Formats: sequence, structure tokens, C-alpha cells
Amino acid sequence: MNEKERKKVKFSLTKFTKKGSFRFLGFGEIDDENLYTKSKIYEDCIRYCQKKVNSTNEFKGSFNEFEEIEFENDKHQIVNLEIENCYSLWFRILN
Repeated sequence: MNEKERKKVKFSLTKFTKKGSFRFLGFGEIDDENLYTKSKIYEDCIRYCQKKVNSTNEFKGSFNEFEEIEFENDKHQIVNLEIENCYSLWFRILN
């Protein structure tokens, strides 16, 4: 697939946190590296997906993403913290 070529997909993305898991369903696009949704780009996640057995257009995998958050602590200091988000991704290519 050409790097700039995008394919339409139906996806299920589950985010795992200390408070539980959150599942997102929808339609988006992929290229060789990224998943593009209406609200966010999940970078470099496609390479972690494998073709599902007995399927030609369904893929499944998991990946981690690091996110930097900024907050004010009890001493009124701004603190930057990097957290790791774990995801499980399934998608089906539609075109």
C-alpha cells in the first residue's frame, strides 16, 4: 500500500486503564502506519496488527501509546507526567 493511500475501515478500539476499559467503535481510515478516526490519529499502530485466521480483510492487534499530561500539584507547581495507554485494536478493511 502506498504511504499516502488510505483505506476505509470499520474499527473497534479498546483502551485499558486503571479504572477499567473503554471501547470505541466507528469508521475511519488507515494507511501503512496509522489509524485515523474523527477525533484522533493513532500513530504507528497498524504494524502491530496481524491478519485474523480465515479472513482476508480483518486484522487484530495491541499497542501502547505514551501521552504527556500536565497538572498542578498540591504545592501549586505545574507537573508534567508521561503515562502509558494500552489498546486492543480490531479493524476490517471496507474498500
